[in-house]
Amino acid sequence: MNTRIISSTLIFLFICLMAVSETINAQCAVCTVTLPPGIPADTIYLDTLPSADKNVYYEESMSFRLPHTTDPLAAVAPPGTNVPAGLNVDHFVILSVTGLPPGLSWIGDRTVPMKYDEVAPATRDGCITLCGTPAASGTYTVNVNIEIQIQGFVFPSPPVPLEFIVKPDSNATFSLDSSSGCAPFPVVFNNLMPSNSNAGISYFWAFNNGTTSTLENPDTVWYDFGLMQDTTVAVTQQVIIDTFPYILEAIVVHSDPGNTCNDDIGIAPFIVTGAPEMYIILSGGGNNINTDPNFSLLSGSTGNNEYPRDTMIFPGPIVLSQGQTYSLEIWDDDSLIGSVNNDDQCGGGNVQFSSAIGAGVHTLTSSGGMEIEITVSHFVDTVTYVDSITVQYCNVPVNYINQVNRTLQVFPNPVSDILNVQFYINSSVENVELMITDLLGRKVFGQQLKNDHGEYNQQIDLSKNPNAVYILHIRIGNDLLHRKIVLKNN
Repeated sequence: MNTRIISSTLIFLFICLMAVSETINAQCAVCTVTLPPGIPADTIYLDTLPSADKNVYYEESMSFRLPHTTDPLAAVAPPGTNVPAGLNVDHFVILSVTGLPPGLSWIGDRTVPMKYDEVAPATRDGCITLCGTPAASGTYTVNVNIEIQIQGFVFPSPPVPLEFIVKPDSNATFSLDSSSGCAPFPVVFNNLMPSNSNAGISYFWAFNNGTTSTLENPDTVWYDFGLMQDTTVAVTQQVIIDTFPYILEAIVVHSDPGNTCNDDIGIAPFIVTGAPEMYIILSGGGNNINTDPNFSLLSGSTGNNEYPRDTMIFPGPIVLSQGQTYSLEIWDDDSLIGSVNNDDQCGGGNVQFSSAIGAGVHTLTSSGGMEIEITVSHFVDTVTYVDSITVQYCNVPVNYINQVNRTLQVFPNPVSDILNVQFYINSSVENVELMITDLLGRKVFGQQLKNDHGEYNQQIDLSKNPNAVYILHIRIGNDLLHRKIVLKNN
């Protein structure tokens, strides 16, 4: 019997199976087979499972029924295949599965290897529970390793590739076009916190492969540690947001060594000296603040009837405009009812400052020696986000993937309608897959290239898709190449 026919049939059979992990986790709940009533015993039935969300706990079960004969396989065989009907299928076995996103694991309804060899009228029913918290987003390729025995002949199937989508964390500050791949493989990073040309936003990337970057949109990063064993590393992005204003929070008259601010009231020789009733005059950046009660800007007493140290009351906090100089004066209110306003300025003059003074408590000294403390606040937000990348070692010739990468041309980019994709395919490779997805992993274009060697030249019409960033994937065996595509329709 033709093993290629069996393999192509199994790919169709398992295309709806959810990605599962090779390591069984006892924390997953053992599933219970739940199938619709009335379905035939000799049939193919597969439940579906929803995609997962990064950093959100996931636990779902899936039930399935496998056939006794090749009749159901022949009925659903893909076009171009020839599956003979009327043969007995001795058993199906799920041997192992690999490539699950980090953080997820599974448990089946029976011990691995999961063998389904029931004889009619008993049905071949099974189920799987998938659980855990996905630690990385992206579109994952999971290899399901199975065997099928038909009339005494065992056919080990090549790994069946399945795609499973983990949607990005809604709090994520960047996304990856691929979270795993065969070394050496490239990763395209999509920054979800753009600066919009604001100079106050800066970036730091630590790719955990020996390289870092301070670019807003870093170049493609290649991963290959040469360890010959699968390795998972953390990628960190730190976004420093320094766009918030400087705020004048408080004004305190700290000291007045020269006693320049005394409450002298009366006419000589009838002068009474007492605690000053200090107030402030602040101007600059569009502000004109005078806290003298007699100025009528503020009603009532200022409450400042003390010798230094005295906290001044003012309408605030005040946003300090960038590049503006502010003038601050301290005055003593010497007026009484029925008397002439003889207010005098304390400290011998004003003090000046701007937002360039920075955050903190600062002491300013006037020409007369008065020390005035001002408190300026400034908030800087630092956002840190971590995702993970798994580097696999798949024994794929490095020179081949490099050959495709060297010859790959994707133009124009940005593109408004027709995208040209060109590269060279080596004659030793049988299967190449071309696919374009959005950043959530949803496919907008796909094409399988079988025994298509030499120069590949394809025009792809993207004009009906919305403006967005897309990812071009070229799968060569277990290797992936990626290019970021920006679609801007007129």
